[in-house]
Amino acid sequence: MEAVPTVTLPARQLFEITDAAGVRILCTAGSLWLTLDHDPRDVVLQAGDSFEAAASRRLLLYAFEPSTFALASAAALDGPRCAKGQAAQPVAPARVWSATRAAGAA
Repeated sequence: MEAVPTVTLPARQLFEITDAAGVRILCTAGSLWLTLDHDPRDVVLQAGDSFEAAASRRLLLYAFEPSTFALASAAALDGPRCAKGQAAQPVAPARVWSATRAAGAA
């Protein structure tokens, strides 16, 4: 299996994936809440849980506590489904930003 990027989020931080089609998220530490645009489900991932997005939608991850997750195409995390010699493909561009305002901000 190819190495996949990992992301560490401090508590109360958001991570955005602008197009989550075919993306798999594996929570390796902490607790994450995720939601997809126009999808009524809310999903909570604990360490060891994973989620695979099928539709081309924006996905938001929120860290309830300091959390770490692996982020890759579903095929890259499954190893055997990758073509021989094919490197793990990075997923859609993502942004990290603070979900809370600085203390004292109006």
